[in-house]
Amino acid sequence: MSDGQRLTPEQIMEQFERMRSEAEATLARYEEVSAEFGADAVEVASDDGLLHVKLDANGKVDEITVNEAAMRYRQSLGPNLVALIRQARDEYALKSAEMARRLLGDRMDVDAILGRYLPPKRPDAR
Repeated sequence: MSDGQRLTPEQIMEQFERMRSEAEATLARYEEVSAEFGADAVEVASDDGLLHVKLDANGKVDEITVNEAAMRYRQSLGPNLVALIRQARDEYALKSAEMARRLLGDRMDVDAILGRYLPPKRPDAR
């Protein structure tokens, strides 16, 4: 304490219990938000449905599915897969940022911290 007094064991235990309670509440809130947002994975598909990309809960590419019909367009297969992976990562970043906003509320400026990782805002986005 700043006035030179030491905390009593009871005061220390009160602080500890308050911190434990706050940690448990934060964990419960995280589980609630995770369930709401489906934090397990992000899946995206190409407009024609021939390509699918799935990211795991950590944002890493977990699965890529290429329909046999997509092989007819193999000259564009690579660029289309790269674009789809970027789209999946953008969705993952937006989802993660929204989860952080819900968890942290106004305690932190999530956009200022994560801004460089978020995709640029599209003109059609509200």
